[in-house]
Amino acid sequence: MSGPKVVRIVTPQERQIIKDRWLSQLAYALKRTEDYARNNNLLDIDLEKGLAETYEHFANLTIDDYLQIEQEAPQQIKFLNAELKKLQKKVASERTTDWDSFKHLKSTHNELKALSMENNITIEPFNAPSIITKSHLATYKSQIDDLYELLQKSISKVDELSEEQLDMQQRLLQGDSMLSVTAWKAKLPGTKSRLKKLEDTLKEMYVHEMSQEKIQALIDRCGLLDSSEANYEVQLDSLIIDAADFTKNELALREAREDLSNSLLLIETLGKDFKFISQWREKLKNSSLKDLLETATKAREFYKNTSENRIAEARRKAIKSALEKAGYTINETMQTAWVEDGRLVVKKESNSLYGVEIMSPTNLSRIQARVVADENRSNERSPSLDKNEEETWCDNIDHIRTLLADEDLEIIIDKMEEPGAIPLKEVSLNSGYAARSQNVEKKRRN
Repeated sequence: MSGPKVVRIVTPQERQIIKDRWLSQLAYALKRTEDYARNNNLLDIDLEKGLAETYEHFANLTIDDYLQIEQEAPQQIKFLNAELKKLQKKVASERTTDWDSFKHLKSTHNELKALSMENNITIEPFNAPSIITKSHLATYKSQIDDLYELLQKSISKVDELSEEQLDMQQRLLQGDSMLSVTAWKAKLPGTKSRLKKLEDTLKEMYVHEMSQEKIQALIDRCGLLDSSEANYEVQLDSLIIDAADFTKNELALREAREDLSNSLLLIETLGKDFKFISQWREKLKNSSLKDLLETATKAREFYKNTSENRIAEARRKAIKSALEKAGYTINETMQTAWVEDGRLVVKKESNSLYGVEIMSPTNLSRIQARVVADENRSNERSPSLDKNEEETWCDNIDHIRTLLADEDLEIIIDKMEEPGAIPLKEVSLNSGYAARSQNVEKKRRN
C-alpha cells in the first residue's frame, strides 16, 4: 500500500519522556498506597514486596519498551488506585466502628454524670479522650464501667426511683443520646435533627482522618450551647455550617495537594533547573484552596506544553532531516509556515508536477503524508501518472523510514490507503508553471 498514510514518528526524546512520565506517575501511586497502608498498620510483607517489585519491573524497562509502558503503566496505576480505595474502605469501616463506640461511651458518660448529680453521689471526675484511638477508647470504657458499677450500687440502696431517674436509666440502657449533655434536654424534633446532622458531620470528619483537635473543638462548642436560650437553634445551625464547610474544604485541599504534587513530580522529569518548582512546592504546606487549585492548573499546563513542545521539536527536526536526505527541499519560509499552520508541501524538483504534503496538529502527534498534484497543471496528469507517483512515494517513504531508523527514530503507520484509491489532492506547488503559461500566451498574441 502506498497511498495516503497516517503515521507516528517516535524520537528517542519522546521515548524517554514517555518512560519518565509513566514511571513518575506509577511511583506516585505506589508511594500513596504504601504510605497509607503503613500509616494505618496495613502494610504487611507481601504488600510491601509487591509494591517494590512493581516499581522495579517498570524501572527496568528501557525507553525502547515505550509501547509496553504506555499500555501497562496506566493499567497498573488504575489497579493501584482501586487497591488504595479498598484499603481506605477498610480503614473507614474500622474508624466508623471506633466513632460509634466513642459516641456510645460519651453518651453513657454524660448520662452517668447526670444521674450522679441527681442522686447527690460524689464521683471522681474524668474527661472523654480528645484523641480517639483504640487504646484511649479502652481506657475510657474501663473508667465508665467503674463509674456505672459505683452508681448501680449506690442507686440500688434507694427504695424507689423518681420518674426522671427511671427515664435516665432507660436512656442509659439504650445509649442513644447525643455527644453533649444538652442532648436529652432538646425535645423538639427539629433540634434533634440538627444534632444528628452535626454528629454525622463530626463522624465524617473522623472517618476521613481529619484533625481530631478540630473535631474536639467543635464538640466543645456544642457542649457550651444552652438549649434553653432563644437562639439555641441558630447557634446550632452555625456550628453545623462551620463543621460542614471545614469538611468540604479539607477534602478539596487534599485533592488539590495531590494534583499539584503529582504535577511537580512530572515537571521534575523534564529537568530540575526550573526555579519555580521550589516555590510551588512550598504551597503544598500552607496555601489556600484557591491558590492550590490555580498552581496545580499552572503546573499541569506547564508540563503538558513543555513536554509536547520538546517532542514536537524533536519530531520536526527528524522529519526535516529525513526529507532533505531523501532529496526534498525545505527552506526557512516553508519551515516557519509548517510550525504555524501544521502544513508542509515539498517536492524534489522545482518544476515537478507532484509533491508531498505533510499535515499534522501542532504537537505532530500524528502525521498525514500524501502525494499531491499541482493545481495549475491538471491537463498534464492522468490516472496512471497519479498512481505511478504514489508508488514512487512508497519507495521514498521506505527510504525515509530507513533514514529515520539509522537515527534511532521509528515510524509507526496507523493507517494507509491503496494507491489510486483516493483522488490526489490538488494544491499550489508554486512551480512557476502558471506564470510561464501566461508569458507563452502573450508571445503568441504578439
